[in-house]
Amino acid sequence: MKRSFSLFITFLCFFAVSCSQINYISSDNIPTYISPKENHNRKASHKGSRDFYLWGMVPAEHIVNVDDELADDGLLSAARIEVREYQEFMDVFWTYLTLGLYKPVRFEIRGYGVRQ
Repeated sequence: MKRSFSLFITFLCFFAVSCSQINYISSDNIPTYISPKENHNRKASHKGSRDFYLWGMVPAEHIVNVDDELADDGLLSAARIEVREYQEFMDVFWTYLTLGLYKPVRFEIRGYGVRQ
């Protein structure tokens, strides 16, 4: 009984300190703005995913360059940038099935910009 209690406390500590974090940054590859800008009327969208392991502890963080992702879609400048993080049904299913050992996180970056 004492052993199972200490095992429970150990798992509880893992769950308490674990987290998954995606940092969205700009590398100044193209001009990026959060607010609307004039002549930025072409819609662009990019979807991606990052995988976390061991209750979100490995890797400690993922870095996504917002302007690089939108530049790959052909934008020279981007405004009204929105980032949405989500999990689909199968992502949640795999997270629960593996008891948090594997956690996929999806993201979508949307913005309006000037194309080439």
